[in-house]
Amino acid sequence: MNRHIGFNPRAQQSSNALSDFVVSDLRSASQLIDAALSSGLLKEKKNAEVFTNVANRNVDLVLHTGDSALAISVVASVENKSIMTAHGKARKNRLGDLIAYSNHMHNHRRDCIAAGIIVVNLSAAYRNPDPFAKELRRARFDAQKVVADTIRLFAAMPLRDEPHEPSDQPEALAVILIDYDGVGEARLVTDIPAPQRTDPTCYENFIRRIADL
Repeated sequence: MNRHIGFNPRAQQSSNALSDFVVSDLRSASQLIDAALSSGLLKEKKNAEVFTNVANRNVDLVLHTGDSALAISVVASVENKSIMTAHGKARKNRLGDLIAYSNHMHNHRRDCIAAGIIVVNLSAAYRNPDPFAKELRRARFDAQKVVADTIRLFAAMPLRDEPHEPSDQPEALAVILIDYDGVGEARLVTDIPAPQRTDPTCYENFIRRIADL
């Protein structure tokens, strides 16, 4: 984000960059994943069309077997979402997105690892780069409280351990907290209310959980 200040963080390029970091960290965390990707046993694909019997969905990152779009079988997937402003509405929408995505991936393959990342912005002064929002005036709000409520919403989501468990639950979920006004540099926030190292939604635990599963 700091290399492209003012660029829309919700754009696909930002998601692609995050997906690259995830793959690199998974390879570092697991010799098995690293070897499978190096040998071609597993393949990495960004913005992949993933099919079920009745629908298809574009997914930000998949690790899969098979070569053609209709034949790929996804072993693990990651969907990247962000909540930059308007938390009250956006967090409900992103939660719904996460549930629908998890359902789709588990209908595609019952034992698929469906993981999600939510990037949450702490700044109450965020300037949306979209043309329609340039002159938008926002109501003042308690950013710390609103963001803490957003993080708690996702932290309360159950994580799926076994293929027979409900399909609307992801296997792994990370919440990344940033402070970004859209004008100056972004700052990674690691103190509370950001997830701490003991929390399942901490990024390091997210990577480890995918690798372990």
